Amino acid sequence: MDKIKAILENIKLKNLDKALHQCNEYEGDSNKNNHLISNFRGVIYFLKKDLNLAEINFIKSHKIDSKFEDPIKNLFLIYLNKKNLNKALEFSEKLYEINNKNDLYSYQLAYINELIGDNISALDFYKKCIELEGKNKLKALNNIGSLYLKNNKPKISLEYFTKAFQINSRDKIIVNNLLLNYINLRNKKKSEELFLLSEKIDSEYIEFLLNKAEYFILKENYVDAIQILLQHKDKTKFLITLIGLYFKMGKDNEASSLLDDSRDKLKNDKNFYNYLGIRYLYEGNFEHGWKYYEYRGSKLTNILKDIKEWNGEKIDNKNIVVFNEQGLGDTIQFSKYLLSLSKISNEVSFVVPKNILNLFNHNLEKIRIETIDTIINKTYDYKITLGSLLKFFYKDKFKINENLLMKDKINISKWNKKLDITKPKIGIVWSGSFLGPNEPFRSVPLKSLDKVLSLDLNFYSLQNEIWDRDEEYFAKTSMNKLGEYDLVEIASIIENLDLVISADTSILHLSCCLNKETWGIFNIYPDWRWAEFNKINPYPSLKMFKQKKFNQWDEVTDEIFRELQLKFNLAQ
Repeated sequence: MDKIKAILENIKLKNLDKALHQCNEYEGDSNKNNHLISNFRGVIYFLKKDLNLAEINFIKSHKIDSKFEDPIKNLFLIYLNKKNLNKALEFSEKLYEINNKNDLYSYQLAYINELIGDNISALDFYKKCIELEGKNKLKALNNIGSLYLKNNKPKISLEYFTKAFQINSRDKIIVNNLLLNYINLRNKKKSEELFLLSEKIDSEYIEFLLNKAEYFILKENYVDAIQILLQHKDKTKFLITLIGLYFKMGKDNEASSLLDDSRDKLKNDKNFYNYLGIRYLYEGNFEHGWKYYEYRGSKLTNILKDIKEWNGEKIDNKNIVVFNEQGLGDTIQFSKYLLSLSKISNEVSFVVPKNILNLFNHNLEKIRIETIDTIINKTYDYKITLGSLLKFFYKDKFKINENLLMKDKINISKWNKKLDITKPKIGIVWSGSFLGPNEPFRSVPLKSLDKVLSLDLNFYSLQNEIWDRDEEYFAKTSMNKLGEYDLVEIASIIENLDLVISADTSILHLSCCLNKETWGIFNIYPDWRWAEFNKINPYPSLKMFKQKKFNQWDEVTDEIFRELQLKFNLAQ
């Protein structure tokens, strides 16, 4: 063992040639320590930056003793360096099989799954790492938070970042992630606290500078935000944020120029594929759009993860389950494409949230309406998310009443008797969910509708969530307040209205799918669904009112005011 210790000592002292010579002298066919010598030789070549010879020797060591952990650990690092992620995954799995109580092995397995894009497995192994209460718990908490935040789940990510912060409140990575989380939650008070702390820890940290720009955007200080982003636009995250801000502000020329110059760069980084997908869809380049849209964060779900995803195979005798991983508006808008799917499959199961289960027709041929609870223990040949289903059927045309919604005649009649018929009945929705996509830009401050609400009409508020900025004004209005009802009930109410006016929310989609005359209010840069996609399959009952100047709604509300006067013959 003295010779083994001598080799190890020379490796530590970086006497690599001497250590290599000792390895060559010591190794022999009958030597029981050959697995150690081959591993040492691999370490020497690794330190010499000869990854190929290092790999050969680590593999040799592993073949001699498959339970010896050191060469497996080293092969994991080799393949990580070579960016051979599948081989890195293979050896991280071997380590976990040998010792699943080692928190490092759980962490490495989670990390490599995250790099590969299997976020579900990554979350599972990060959580196992946390349970082991080892040295890697802090990193695992942070990485789980980052995964959820990246995939638009800021309420969940906050739990993990907060736990990490409680362990180390001076770690600049964790502090900045927590800051970004509060910015995403649009919590100005907590954002300011974390901003000041992060600035104190390291004001030149690159992630802090990006967060600083996001913080200024939150505070509507767009000039300073743009200045920071321009200074660092050579870095992709800053560039994407700048392009997005330019588009939201209606600065299309600046945004398009930057985007066109950087598309090839973005195609080399999977972290920005979803952004590329959404932009391509907005532009009407659907071939590229659907391809990159598959990287959207909302596909992070555990639902039926063991069932094969449908990719267009022949399924005339197969059963397929479709579930929506996005918002209620998407569930309503895109559900009609299941009619197309049902024509080429044996049976389609559509998984929807419980609160809108009865919004859909349960007597459709070959389509079953399900919830997560009702599909347990059922078998399916294929699965697909509703967002991914679009790429196969988005060009299909539908008749005006062709959809999956159910009309409850008894409930519709009940509301017909309840609503005041002495004046035209107008349903109104001015804001979406506070944490919804494209907020706060897509929502209208209620006070901006003051002129509209002054008209001698019956206005019915159909929204459940009232933002803080609107509460005082909302309490003073004479609107009939029906927002406490669920969407199933709201559907029956809409059937009895003369018109619905709505921002880009689920109620807008519900009203349009019910073929009720609907006036949609849209900000200057709305969601991709309202660009070229809308021209292919528009809502026949929808009239669009689009903002012309960033953050200014007066022109839109004035136009709606005039249109209401004309429609209902109100004195001018």
